[in-house]
Amino acid sequence: MRFSVPVRFLALGVALTSLSAYPRCAMADESQGHPDQSDIAQIKHLRDQKAWFPALEIIESLASRFPDNNDLYVLRVHTLGEIGARQKAWELFLARPQLFTTEETQRIELDRLAAAISGSMFYAGTPEARRAAGLDAEHAVQDYLQRSGATTVPQRLRYDRMLLLNELKRHDDVVVEYERARAEGLAVPAYVAAAVGDSLLALRRPEDANAALQIATTANPSDTNWGIQQAYALSEAERFAPAFDVLDRHVADNAPWLLAAGSRQPYPNWKRYDAQTNRALMASYADDLPGAQAALEPMLRIAPKNSGLHAALGTLYTRRGWTGRGLRHQRIATTLDPDNVSALIGQSESLMQLQRDDLAAPIVAELGRRYPDATHVQRLQSDWQRHRGWRWRVDTDASDSRDTGANSPQGAQDAHHAFAIESPLIDDRWRIVAGGDDRSAEFGGRTVRDRRGWAGVDYAFDRLGWRLVANRSVDALDSNGLAFDLQWRFSDTIDGGLTARHHDPDASLQARAAGIQADTFGVSLAWNRDERTGVFAAAQQSRYDDGNRRDSVSLRHEQRLFTRAHLSLTGTAGAYASRNSREDAPYFNPRRDTSFEFTLKADHLAWRRYERHFRHRLAVTAGQYRQDGFDSAWIASAQYEHEWRFAPGRVLTYGARWGKPVYDGNREEHLGVYAGFTWGE
Repeated sequence: MRFSVPVRFLALGVALTSLSAYPRCAMADESQGHPDQSDIAQIKHLRDQKAWFPALEIIESLASRFPDNNDLYVLRVHTLGEIGARQKAWELFLARPQLFTTEETQRIELDRLAAAISGSMFYAGTPEARRAAGLDAEHAVQDYLQRSGATTVPQRLRYDRMLLLNELKRHDDVVVEYERARAEGLAVPAYVAAAVGDSLLALRRPEDANAALQIATTANPSDTNWGIQQAYALSEAERFAPAFDVLDRHVADNAPWLLAAGSRQPYPNWKRYDAQTNRALMASYADDLPGAQAALEPMLRIAPKNSGLHAALGTLYTRRGWTGRGLRHQRIATTLDPDNVSALIGQSESLMQLQRDDLAAPIVAELGRRYPDATHVQRLQSDWQRHRGWRWRVDTDASDSRDTGANSPQGAQDAHHAFAIESPLIDDRWRIVAGGDDRSAEFGGRTVRDRRGWAGVDYAFDRLGWRLVANRSVDALDSNGLAFDLQWRFSDTIDGGLTARHHDPDASLQARAAGIQADTFGVSLAWNRDERTGVFAAAQQSRYDDGNRRDSVSLRHEQRLFTRAHLSLTGTAGAYASRNSREDAPYFNPRRDTSFEFTLKADHLAWRRYERHFRHRLAVTAGQYRQDGFDSAWIASAQYEHEWRFAPGRVLTYGARWGKPVYDGNREEHLGVYAGFTWGE
C-alpha cells in the first residue's frame, strides 16, 4: 500500500521559507504596548480569506514586539492550528489556557488529538514506531476524556478514535463505537465507514463489512481502495460474481498502464494496477488458478520491483503445487520490502510445506513479536502450533457382499477399524507414531480376524521423508511385522517413493486365513504438473510364504475437467495389471489379470465460512476387467461422501459405496459405509 503526505503538510514547509515575500505590517505604536488596530484588522481579513501564511507572517512579526498581547497570542494559536502545526498550537495554548473560550479550547485539543492520530497512522517509520505512536495517541484521547468530564464524546473525536482503534487492531472496539453511533442516528462519514468495514472483515463478519463499505463506495465510487475492500467482503461471503463486478468496474474506469516503445518512462496508473492485481488474486480464491496466473505474470513487466506483486505470485504458485517456486518469489518480496507481512507469512507457510521448520521458526517468532495484533499473524501462529502439535485419526469401514464366490478376495462381510496418533514435532523433524488396526472378513462361513498394534518413528526434513514401524498381530498368525516407507521430493512436480514391508497386513487377509503371509516391495513415481493434472505410476511385488510371487503395475492419470468457485469435475483414467507365479494358491490368485477404469468425480462445496465448510462428492466408475481363463467383464462402482470441516485440522468424512466387481468369472455386489475423523494438520 502506498501513502502520500497530504498536500497541506508539503505546502507548509515551502510557505514557511517564503514568508518574507508578503508585505510587512504597518508600524505599530510600541510605546503603548499594543499593535495598531489596522494590523489586527489586516490579520483578520487574511484569515477570513484563508490566507493563513500571510496572516501568520504578520502575527509573528508583531508578536516579537508585543509578546504580552493577548489578541495576538490567540490569533497566533488559531492560525498555527489552521496550517497544520497543531502540536505547536497546543503547546502555546497550555502556556495561557485562560485566554481561550470553552469552545476554542475543545477545538484546539481535538485538533491536537487528530494530528496525533494521523501521525501514528502515516508518519511513524517502523511498525513498532507506528504502534507506539498509536498507543500514545489513545492515551492522550483517554486523558482528554477524563479531564473534560464530558458525558458525550464530541462527534469528531468519536470518528477520529474509530480510525485509531482500527489501526491498533482493536476491531471489537471499532464495531462497538460504530454500532453505538448508528443507533444514535448518526450518519457515519465515508472514510470512517471504510475503516469500520476493515474491522468487520478482521472479525469475519463479511456481510456487515459489505454494508459498511457500501456507505463508503456510494459516497466515493471512484475510490479504488474502498472498492477492493468491498470486493473482498463480498468474496468472503462467498459472493464471487458481484465481487468480480466491483473489481471489473474499477479496472474499466481507470486508464491502462501505457508502455510506449521508446519512451523514457511508462505512464503509470496505480489504481488500475491495484484493481487488476486484486482481480487476479480473487480469481485464485474462486479456484481459477490458471486464470490468476495468466493475469498476474504479465504485471511483472509493469512492476518488476513491486514487493506485493511478488508476494501474490508466491502465494499463487504455492497453491498450484509449486511450493519451491512460490518460496523464491516470497523471498524476493521480502528483499524488496522487509516489512511486507504477507510475504513473510507466505515464506513461513511455504517452508512448513517444504519440511523446513528450522527456517520457518524464526520468521514466525519475528512476526509474532512485531505484529502481535495483526489478524493474519495470529492465524499463522495458530497454524504453526497445530502444524507442530499432536495429530490423530480414527477410521471405520464395513461392507456386505452378495453372490460371493468360494475364492472371493474380499469375503462375504468385511470390516476395518483403525486409529493412529503422532507426537508433537521433535527437533523440527521427528515424530513418535503409534496406532492399531482391526481387520475382519468372512470366508466360506468362517470369520478371520487380524488385530494388530504398531509403533515407530517418522522423519521429515527438506526433500526426504521416511517412516519405520513395527507391528504385532494378536490374531491370525500371531506374527510380527515391519514396515519402511520412504519419500523423496525431486522437484515441485515430481515425487518418488519406496516401500518395504515384512508380513504386510495389507497383502491378503484371505491368505493369512490359510496360514500364509507375504512380504511386499514397491516403488512409485508421481508427477503433478499443477493442481489440475497429475500422473501416478507404481510397481509392486508381493512374496508369499507358499512361494508365490505376485507382480503388479498400475498407472493413473487425473485431469480436472471443469472448475467453478464451488464446483469441480475431475476425470481419472486408470490401468492395472498383475501376474502370479502359482495357480493353486488357497486365495484369489489369477495367473494374469488386467483392468482399466474411468472415473468421473463431482466435488461441490455446499457451504463455507472461512475455515469451516461442508462439501459433498460423488464418484462414478466404469471399466473392464480381464482374467486369464475367463471372459472379460464390465465392472462398475459408485461412491458418495460428505466432508465436514469444523475448524482447521478437524475434519469428519463419511460416505457409502457400491460396487460390482468380478472374480474368477463370478460377479459380486458390494455395499459398504465408512467414516473417518482427523484431528491435527
